[in-house]
Amino acid sequence: MHQGLQHADFSPIVHLDVDAFFASIEQRDDPKLKGLPVAVGTGVVASCSYEAKREGVKTGMRLGIAKQLCKSLRIVSGDHRRYEIAGRQILGICKEHSAAVEMTSLDDLYMQLAQTGHDKQQQIATGLREQILDEVGLKVSMGMASNKLIANVATHHAKELRISCQRKTASRWIPGTSIIGETRHFSPVVTVMPGCEKNYIRPWPVEILPGVGALGKEKFQRLNANKVEDVARLPLEVLCTMFQKRGPILHEYSMGNDPRPLIISRNPESISRCTSFNPPTAEQVFLDAMLAHLLDRAVSWMRFNKFAARSLKIYLRYGDFKDAHNNINFKTASDSDSTLYQAAKEKLAMLLSRRLPLRLLGVELGRLEPACTAVQLFPDPEKERADRLSKCKEDIRSRFGFMAVTPGSSLVLAKDLNHDRDNFKLRTPCLTK
Repeated sequence: MHQGLQHADFSPIVHLDVDAFFASIEQRDDPKLKGLPVAVGTGVVASCSYEAKREGVKTGMRLGIAKQLCKSLRIVSGDHRRYEIAGRQILGICKEHSAAVEMTSLDDLYMQLAQTGHDKQQQIATGLREQILDEVGLKVSMGMASNKLIANVATHHAKELRISCQRKTASRWIPGTSIIGETRHFSPVVTVMPGCEKNYIRPWPVEILPGVGALGKEKFQRLNANKVEDVARLPLEVLCTMFQKRGPILHEYSMGNDPRPLIISRNPESISRCTSFNPPTAEQVFLDAMLAHLLDRAVSWMRFNKFAARSLKIYLRYGDFKDAHNNINFKTASDSDSTLYQAAKEKLAMLLSRRLPLRLLGVELGRLEPACTAVQLFPDPEKERADRLSKCKEDIRSRFGFMAVTPGSSLVLAKDLNHDRDNFKLRTPCLTK
């Protein structure tokens, strides 16, 4: 469906979202899963295919409940490395078409196209969609608009249109949009033309606005504000009372405005590594070894990118799906293996207060800042020795793989887990960029 709209040339922002990212990769790599309802996760659904979504399965749902809703659901634990490779391939393709690309996660990107004619931009977008399918084997939904918010909503719109097409129900067209390339198997490309942003976003539910979430939705419902147009009618004073400093920006969002620029390069705020266990485990020696390995992975990445951490958080999930976490802040940023490991071990010991096995264990290094490289007036010989040792270790790993240098604690893991040159085969339900 194409709505013929004539507007002056503009430089649109394109939002790309890979359809059912993890599940689509599993279906791509295993022909037996194609066309079947698939869920990826351990304990909860991290991703599910469109076939599973049609049966009511949703991301974040417990796998037991998902299996009750969809008896034929195929559950796979997933493979972090394949997902990361696919995400990097898509990023590379996007950079072939634009120098301005923001990667918010492995399956979620923004890019800005040149200021050319509308038809040319549509041609680039549809060509990009087909290139990603040809080279990566994944389908993406795409939205185009003058700002990030509207482009993101247009992508949601494209996904809705795909589902409605598969269900053979009437699809929704909103004035001010151009919709092309809609097929039974492809999400269309939805473009919101300049000047139509306010009218376009009016009929959408309030939770489409960034940062609203379930709690914000409840607040709006108490005022009988269920759609964005209802939010736009609320006085600014009311929004500021409800959401404090976020009140003005929510008002701008409700009017279809979004001043946020594309962030082409940014310093990461944190780095995390985690894994899940099936069946859950309470073996203390194994958990200590896994903590050391996960921390080693995070510190290695941090050192390679020349960062140091001002905080450390340990988080876990018990066998009854209850979460717990504990964190520590450092007076000065640290990239010391011994300092971070000692803090992590103490925090894990404090967290293990219940006599239940663990389903998940993770570590996060936060408040990252550039590592200090200044020459010290009074150098610390022990620190200099530790830095030389760490650099030697990272050089070896860079050339021969992460597992080329294995701490003694990891030998405990080697008894139970397979590994290649880069890592143990972990059950990893989440990704960091």
